[in-house]
Amino acid sequence: MSIGKYFNRGVMALDAPHIGHVVKETDHNLVIFGENNERFDIPISEIKTTGRNVLIGLTMEEIYEKYFVNKNSPLPVDDIVKEWQLPENVDMATYQARYPNSLFSRGVRILNEDFVGFVMKETRDKMVIFGDNDQRYDVPKSKIKEVGSNVILNMDNDEFTTYKVNNLTILPK
Repeated sequence: MSIGKYFNRGVMALDAPHIGHVVKETDHNLVIFGENNERFDIPISEIKTTGRNVLIGLTMEEIYEKYFVNKNSPLPVDDIVKEWQLPENVDMATYQARYPNSLFSRGVRILNEDFVGFVMKETRDKMVIFGDNDQRYDVPKSKIKEVGSNVILNMDNDEFTTYKVNNLTILPK
C-alpha cells in the first residue's frame, strides 16, 4: 500500500536527524527518498521507534552500505502483487498494462522527456508526485498529456516547479 502508518513521515538515522521521507511502504519495506536525490529501500524490521518521525536503528553509513538504491529502479511491490502469479521477469510496464486505471507508482516526465518523479497518490483531480531531492508536487490531472508506462505532463520544467508544495502539507483527499 502506498498510504499506511509510515507514509510521508520524516526518517532519521542514529547519527543523522533527517535522511528523507517515506514515499511508499510495502508489506516488508519502506521506500525513502532523500534530500540529495537518494533512494533507500529499508526493511520495516530495521525501524527502532516511530513517533512523529521514523527512527532507523542504523547509522547513516550502514544505511548507505546496505539499502542505497538507484532512484529510477522499479519500486518494490506488496506480497499481494506477487500473488497475482505474474512471470518472474515482470516489469512495471507489464503491471500497468494489466491494471491501467491507476496512475500509482508510475514515473512522471515533462514535455522534454525529463524524469521528474513518481506518482505516490492520486485523487479525482490531482496527483501527488514525489520527485528529486525530497520534493513534492501536487499537479492537476488536467495537465496530463498521455499515459503509458510513464505519465507525460503537458508542461515544461518552469511550469512544473510552480506546483511544488511543502512535504509536510496534508495530502489531498
